[in-house]
Amino acid sequence: RKVSVEGGKVTGERETDDGLFTVEAPLPAVVSVTEKINEPRFPSFKGIMAAKKKEVTTLTLAEIGVEADEVGVANAGSKVTASTPKPPKTAGEKITDEGDGGTKIAEYLVAQKII
Repeated sequence: RKVSVEGGKVTGERETDDGLFTVEAPLPAVVSVTEKINEPRFPSFKGIMAAKKKEVTTLTLAEIGVEADEVGVANAGSKVTASTPKPPKTAGEKITDEGDGGTKIAEYLVAQKII
């Protein structure tokens, strides 16, 4: 929900099923976030049209004072060794009511140890 960096530490708000928790860690730190971290601002139609007309400025490494051997994957401070996508959400189980729908739902809830 929130992440801030101040005074050599990173502080964040973590949302779980049990509620909101504030967590912090000293820098350097690796932080991952979900889609709830940001409320996107959508541009107006006028803003979209104005953006199409704007020129994109491209800078060279020399213009920003960086040497080519200081950047890139070879000089990265970290390395991704594996990545696992989030499993897709399932639609659940459909129960056709043939007069015993309530019983089927109750049996399912008992089997899942929900009730």
